[in-house]
Amino acid sequence: MGSHHSIHLHHVSEQAERKKTHYVSTYTPVLIALGLITILFSAYSFLNFDSPDESVGNNTPIFSLPPVEGEVSGLNSNDFLGQYSLVSVFASWCEECQENHNFLLKLSTEQGLPVYGLNYKDRPEDARLWLDRHGNPFTKIGADLNGEVASKWGVYGLPEIFLLNNKGQVVYRHMGSMDIDRFNQDVLPLITKYGKQDEHIYPPEYR
Repeated sequence: MGSHHSIHLHHVSEQAERKKTHYVSTYTPVLIALGLITILFSAYSFLNFDSPDESVGNNTPIFSLPPVEGEVSGLNSNDFLGQYSLVSVFASWCEECQENHNFLLKLSTEQGLPVYGLNYKDRPEDARLWLDRHGNPFTKIGADLNGEVASKWGVYGLPEIFLLNNKGQVVYRHMGSMDIDRFNQDVLPLITKYGKQDEHIYPPEYR
C-alpha cells in the first residue's frame, strides 16, 4: 500500500510539473512582450517630455542658422517678428515630409503666409537635391546640421509644423503632415482671430 501510494503521488507530481512547464513556456513570452512594451512606452514618455501643447505660448528659442546649400539667406529667430508665419521642420530622408511639402508648395504658391524651413540633420547635397526635385516653398531655410536648434524647439519627430504669431511666439504646433482640412480647422482660425489679418490675403480654398 505504501509503495502504491508513493507511486501515485509521484505520478501526480509529474503531472503538476508538466502543467507548470506548460504554463511557463506558454505565458513567459507574453509576459516578456508586455514587459518590453511597458519599458518602451516609459522610455518614449521620458524622452518625449515636451508634448505638443507645452510649447504653445512660449517664445521661440534664439538661434541663427546658415542657409541650406545653394540658398542666399539662412534663418534666425528675428525672421519671425512682425507677422504670423509657419515653420516646417523637415529632412530629405523623411518620407512623410514629402506629403507635407506638397501642401506647403500649394500654400506658398497661393501666397498665403510666410513659410520658413528648418532642415534637420540633412547632408547639404541631399537637401539641395531634394528641394531642386520637389520645389522650394520656403521664404528662408536654415540648415540645422547637428539638430541642436530643433532640439531647443522640442522637436522629436518629422515633419512638424509651428504657427508663430507676430511676436515670435508659438501659438500652434502640429506633428505629422499638414493638409488643407487641418489648416482650415486649426491654423487659419488662429490667424484670423488673433492675427487680425485681412482675409483677402488668403486664397478662397483656405478660408
